[in-house]
Amino acid sequence: MSRPTTLSARAAQRLASGPLDPVTLMCDVCNVDRLQADAAERMAVALLSSHPEFVRLPSGHWALAATTATRSEAPAHAETAGSLLDVSFAVVDVETTGTSPVAGDRITEIAIAQVSGGEVVDVYAQLVNPQRPIPPYITQLTRISWEMVRDQPTFREIAPTVVDRLAGHVFTAHNASFDWRFVSEELDRGVGHLLAGPKLCTVRLARVLLPDLPRKSLDHVTRYFGIEIEARHRAEGDAVATAQALVRMLRIAENEGVRSWPALEKLLSTPSAKRRLTARDRRRRAFPLPASEDYIA
Repeated sequence: MSRPTTLSARAAQRLASGPLDPVTLMCDVCNVDRLQADAAERMAVALLSSHPEFVRLPSGHWALAATTATRSEAPAHAETAGSLLDVSFAVVDVETTGTSPVAGDRITEIAIAQVSGGEVVDVYAQLVNPQRPIPPYITQLTRISWEMVRDQPTFREIAPTVVDRLAGHVFTAHNASFDWRFVSEELDRGVGHLLAGPKLCTVRLARVLLPDLPRKSLDHVTRYFGIEIEARHRAEGDAVATAQALVRMLRIAENEGVRSWPALEKLLSTPSAKRRLTARDRRRRAFPLPASEDYIA
């Protein structure tokens, strides 16, 4: 077979056998032996992004659109069909430099505990170099210091692993909007990927399934179930504890006749799942809580 004469045609021929990372792809397309990762990524974007036949996958790899359309549309939703025990959950917890990713706060640690078949089956945890200072009050709360993270990978470096561990699972967290915003912002910054797919907040789940519990913080929910958090305000300890609480609440849901993901979504969409803010809630949001309190989860 003759080698195509245009660079885009060479890329199409090379990607016909499957997705490739930018370095491998650009070295072959440009017929060079070595490229820096940043240079290869810029070259790939400049060459391929204007052609609809090429797509950039969440992992950062490039592929032909025709071969990835079916694969990319299905996974996150397909596994929410059938029994609730068949649904796979990725329980996420992040530690951060602050509370606002849009204001420049970054992730310092991430953990993802996978729940499948009604049990915790795998845990991934990683310290992250936030590429910015960690405020002293955050170090006091999380016990994560700059010395601990300065030699750790940046989020961009671990982004492909994070994407792979989230793919095909229901994104789950205690106060899920917080973790979702941070992970989505980091993935967008690192590999141009925005999170999508089903999401579950265990705070909302606790409001519906544990109505008599006065507070739904992670401390209160885990104490209710007799779950010990091995390391509070550390990503792995909180993610594993949240995953264990999720398993307990899924059992309660099943005992109440909620046995599928659509049924659980319907339950969470009821007015009782969306607690109205009280005057005390508004005051708590207006004035920051001290670092010794759990204002995130």
